[in-house]
Amino acid sequence: MNGLKYIRVRCNLSLNDLAECIGVTRQALSAWENGKKEIPEQRKEQLSEFFGIDQRYFGEISEEEKITLLEKAMFRYDHNGRESYRYKPQDKDGKNQHIYFLPDTRISMDEKYVLAQKRKQEILEKADDIIKWTDHAGSIASQIACIDRGCSIYGMTNDLMEMMRNMEKMILKMPFYYELMSVWKAMLLAYGLMEQEEISGGAPSEAHWGEDPEWIIRLAEEIRKHWDAERSYHENCEEERRKQQRKEKENKEQLKGKDQITRAEEQNRQFREKCSESGKEAVLVSSASDHHD
Repeated sequence: MNGLKYIRVRCNLSLNDLAECIGVTRQALSAWENGKKEIPEQRKEQLSEFFGIDQRYFGEISEEEKITLLEKAMFRYDHNGRESYRYKPQDKDGKNQHIYFLPDTRISMDEKYVLAQKRKQEILEKADDIIKWTDHAGSIASQIACIDRGCSIYGMTNDLMEMMRNMEKMILKMPFYYELMSVWKAMLLAYGLMEQEEISGGAPSEAHWGEDPEWIIRLAEEIRKHWDAERSYHENCEEERRKQQRKEKENKEQLKGKDQITRAEEQNRQFREKCSESGKEAVLVSSASDHHD
């Protein structure tokens, strides 16, 4: 693949745009990209300065070099409404400089896209694993219940996201998004899965959308109160159930003990009666023997 053409297309420049910028004809530029003519050394230096890239990328490039160009940080240029990109920032006095990397870390837009896709895949796999979580479910009925619960939660989330996507008024999409995020963050905060410091500071912007930290915290407090009450109720019910089970077990043991005592007493009674009968028989035999004598 011709590197010059690949770079030009990635930077959102037409043949005419680039030819005009470096002061050559469209035909000459096309000949360089098609390999019909060699790029003069002077023009290579000019292109290198223009794009902010090493000269070696203007000839035929390998897949490894293509990946390097794909991952390299890019900078957005805006000239009279025309958007293009280069591998270097504008001069300090440039008024329309837009840097395409995360704070303190140079990451190209393509790499950010790859990371976003990777995160999406991880979330989907985790969601799938949670929905079908049946390791401790046991019976088929319990496994079905686990799947149904997961589908219910993620199904409602899908409904809300679908509602946001299908909103006719574009101006409502971001406010609705932050509304959802605020509710979910309030739940995470209430359940101890998020720290209050993790909520972005400041009130919503003048556009009237964005995080509202105060509302998130108030909502989290209400959720926490409700959950504390629910948790206490169910924990108390569970404790009462266990107490009842222990009491029933003790009663059974007591009844079992009494039953054993009763059986022992009955055996003793029967033994005494047997002994008594044996004694009477012995007396009768002795009396009969004396009479005979």
